[in-house]
Amino acid sequence: MKIQIPSESLRIREHLFPYLIKNYDCKIVSNADNIEPDRVLVTSAPFETYLQESIRKHNLDFFYIDNGYIGNHNYKKPWYYRISYNQLQNTRIGKFGKSRIHTLELDGRYEYWNNDGDYNLLVMPLANKLFTWFNKDYDTWRQETLEHYQSLDTYCVVRDKPGGRASRQQRFRDILPLIRGARKVITHHSMAAVEALCLGKPIEILGESAVQHWQNQTNFDRQEMLEHIAHSQFNRDEFADGTAWRVTMQYQQTE
Repeated sequence: MKIQIPSESLRIREHLFPYLIKNYDCKIVSNADNIEPDRVLVTSAPFETYLQESIRKHNLDFFYIDNGYIGNHNYKKPWYYRISYNQLQNTRIGKFGKSRIHTLELDGRYEYWNNDGDYNLLVMPLANKLFTWFNKDYDTWRQETLEHYQSLDTYCVVRDKPGGRASRQQRFRDILPLIRGARKVITHHSMAAVEALCLGKPIEILGESAVQHWQNQTNFDRQEMLEHIAHSQFNRDEFADGTAWRVTMQYQQTE
């Protein structure tokens, strides 16, 4: 497999790429002119416009790397990262290999089902380059979405993602109480969907989510969901020794 890695992704998250660079035919790209249609793109933040356009123009296969679904609340810097093949979250449930549920740091964030609550929680995305991937105008989508959910009988609490460097810790402080108090959690592509299912709350997905297969369901056995998440995210050590890539290629690329 021949790979191309954006220079900005390599600069920002250089710790995730050494295994690929050592073991594969890799090229570093910095603009649309550098893109080779026969190379698989391995990208991370920022998911730049030229990359999105190149994927569509050349019908590129790509791996997208971003923060993991579960466990980063225990670390000052992200320890877990997800890998998704030809999408921003892994929505495809593949064939599990050896169980990986033991790698998930749930620590008290896994609770019995409880869809009692005083409100629906609507977790809004940022108007950034991730959202543009979905070919939607953010302002229009936001207005229509708010109008719809605020018109329903169930009261709707709207949670906007905080910005800035402190947003990670702020998020972990405020999101869990909101989820626990909700009847249902509604997101576009937020990690809150995974957290909500772990906390026993039903979810509704408006965009793309690794757990969209289980939306609008309740009281089901969540072991398959947890295994799916564990096969879709990996810690830094697993990126370094190649485990992340071996599992991903077996789980996401094998029919």
